[in-house]
Amino acid sequence: MFRPNRWIALALAGLCLVVAGCSLNGPISSPSSAPPPAAESGKVTAPRSGGKLKVGIASREITNDYNRDIIAGAAAVFKKHGASVVTTNGGGDETTHENNIRNLINSGVDAIFIQLGDPESLAPIVQQAERRGITVVTAGIGSAIKGAVTDVGGDEMLMAEMVARALLGAMDYQGDLYAFWVPGAPLLETRLRVLKAVVADYPQVRLHLEPTDHSPAKVQSQMQAVLTAHPKQGSISGVWGAYDQMTSGAVQAIQQANRPEIKVASIDGDRTTFSMLYARNSPFVATVVQNAQRIGSLGATAALDARRGEKPPKATFTTAWVATRNNGIAAAEERYGPSIWKRIRLDPDDIRRRWPQDQQVVVQQPVVPSDEGR
Repeated sequence: MFRPNRWIALALAGLCLVVAGCSLNGPISSPSSAPPPAAESGKVTAPRSGGKLKVGIASREITNDYNRDIIAGAAAVFKKHGASVVTTNGGGDETTHENNIRNLINSGVDAIFIQLGDPESLAPIVQQAERRGITVVTAGIGSAIKGAVTDVGGDEMLMAEMVARALLGAMDYQGDLYAFWVPGAPLLETRLRVLKAVVADYPQVRLHLEPTDHSPAKVQSQMQAVLTAHPKQGSISGVWGAYDQMTSGAVQAIQQANRPEIKVASIDGDRTTFSMLYARNSPFVATVVQNAQRIGSLGATAALDARRGEKPPKATFTTAWVATRNNGIAAAEERYGPSIWKRIRLDPDDIRRRWPQDQQVVVQQPVVPSDEGR
């Protein structure tokens, strides 16, 4: 059991808007809007080769909608502006990922888009690329790396607090909570760190840490062991997973054990997550949805703008919102559009009959002061 000392309260500045409509002071990146065009002022720096702009997209892994949609969003923007794009896949291995980036540097690309990775070990590689005149942007790193134009992603601390609130609320802020995460994965460590901070304020919640890997099958096996050790109904109140695909293993184990009283929540809002949310006898009650394709398109736009001589912010955050069974139709369509139901083979009318859609979708995004207008 983990019982941390009380942390200083989280300071998470959030901008909220109800999808039904409200006015805002200043711009917000709409989660359903088309990818932004790169700024038209000035010209993109000519490719070092003198021909078509060459871009490398390096992903640590390509295993779920989050990975695939970031790549798709970035590639679409780069190709729209005439670039050739090559993508590498590290297969979940940090060393392979870093070697892929080095190979891209040596191949003569003009820009590199890095998805995921350890900021400390990536720093010298990014700086090597910068010295070669290569524009580098990162996505999902959760930290500003020297030499990179910007890091684009969801606000990890904000999203982690959102899912913690959703899950603890579903648990009535009491009972035994099991948390699955991958040690050493920077974003997942951040999400866990925030969960610990929130749980510290609720002494009736007992947090148990379950380190694992990225395999849903491994998580399923671990969850089965937990269920076997605690067979009594009510002995487990909740399960927190660092991201949806990994958490699906715990959901399967709980379903097989017929323990629907256990509440499960996670982060990402993949397409298949909504199948998990609305499956019969599912313990999965909430996910935080983030627009992964928007992450890709914003990162690519930042790279093109930087090559025009503009200076994007060091961190660029997209929007996120909580999806539950009672707002899941609007939450899914806000991210994927109405076509999602055909793709995942669910009938929204059937969902409405089973689950009243009486909760609003509230989109949140950090607000950063601007120097414009002086």
